[in-house]
Amino acid sequence: MDSDKIIELYDFDSEESRKAILNMNALIKNKLPLEAKAKLIIESTENEINLMQKDPLDRFIEYAFFKAKTGYPYIENLAYPTKRIVEADIEETIIQLLNYHLMPEITFRILKFFTRNARNSDTNLYLAYLIKNEELIKSIYETYKTFKNDIFKDDPEHRSMNVKSIQQYISVADNKFSSPLDAACRLKYILEYLSIKQNTSSIYNAKDLKISEH
Repeated sequence: MDSDKIIELYDFDSEESRKAILNMNALIKNKLPLEAKAKLIIESTENEINLMQKDPLDRFIEYAFFKAKTGYPYIENLAYPTKRIVEADIEETIIQLLNYHLMPEITFRILKFFTRNARNSDTNLYLAYLIKNEELIKSIYETYKTFKNDIFKDDPEHRSMNVKSIQQYISVADNKFSSPLDAACRLKYILEYLSIKQNTSSIYNAKDLKISEH
């Protein structure tokens, strides 16, 4: 089915998210050079003043995730099932933008997406498939290490503080949505998958990903 038809039929959370996908779809499919597309996204993000709405970098990630979610199953390992975007040209455009032209600005938004996506955390692999940049992978790994260290903190507020910061949740939000153990496990799963997809030995190995040293 044509991608525009899929977008028309998809059940969006809100009219705002539907419009964001439609606008991003038009930009990604435009014949503009990648550099120009990235500049538009970044400059629009810098000029965004409505803190209650997702900015263009967030909407780009939402679009990439949507395209993969409505794509086809792709399984390199049965323990790590993912999906890929149907249109190869759109997938390659997203990969190039995400890994090179929108770096490093997009890094925090990727981490925020992964740490917020708790209910359907397996679907984080849809976005993880698109990740290739070693600096981005290193940021995911360093965040994983931070969360892993937080697990053993005694004070509940201090324990959840770093997770909430990445999630951009207010400090008084319920700690149950910002457990460093849960967040670390989600990132561990992503990092394990990335090590299957590509060589990450210069950043981490299987031993580095152990939650406990025992």
